[in-house]
Amino acid sequence: MHKLGVITTLLGLILSVVGLVVGFWKMLNGSENAEVWLSLVPLGFVGLFLGVTLTQLSNKR
Repeated sequence: MHKLGVITTLLGLILSVVGLVVGFWKMLNGSENAEVWLSLVPLGFVGLFLGVTLTQLSNKR
């Protein structure tokens, strides 16, 4: 469970950062699909919080 938590935390962090960077870059350049990239940010936060919770609740042997 600890390994799954670490992987989920990293994936959530990557999703959030990519969503913010690409979403704002596309929004500033006038692209129509910036909201698709920005919608990845809440999903990334959910993954980040789930991963941190899994990591903290697991047995660290």
